[in-house]
Amino acid sequence: MWSTQLTVSYLLLVISSIFYLTLIILCLVLLADTYLNAFTMILVLVLIIEWWRSFHYLHTIKGELALFHYIHQIYWHKQRWYIMRKPLLFRYLIILNLKSRRNGNRQTLLIMIDSMQPDNWRTLHYYLKQLELI
Repeated sequence: MWSTQLTVSYLLLVISSIFYLTLIILCLVLLADTYLNAFTMILVLVLIIEWWRSFHYLHTIKGELALFHYIHQIYWHKQRWYIMRKPLLFRYLIILNLKSRRNGNRQTLLIMIDSMQPDNWRTLHYYLKQLELI
């Protein structure tokens, strides 16, 4: 078993905010002089709501993270999760597809490099690279 503490990733918050801001600006620029003004405002409102939801989700990625690499499970958010697929490992980002042992809910966990100490990042990357899921 290996464990660490996750903190809120401000880099991921900035990237998410820039993405949604770009979509909102594109929506306003491309649909500004059309007859779809009501549709444009609804679309902008939906994008703002989705940005808010992603902002709150990204704030929940913190706390203790423990990896049980020999049974393909992690402990996060005060419960155990199965790792459903082989993790996507990038240089600055890890994407885990999880399924709760408690109630079967599925969750995607995004872990950015600034969420933990550099030595913990390398260790987590090493353990996740060795996972062999069937």
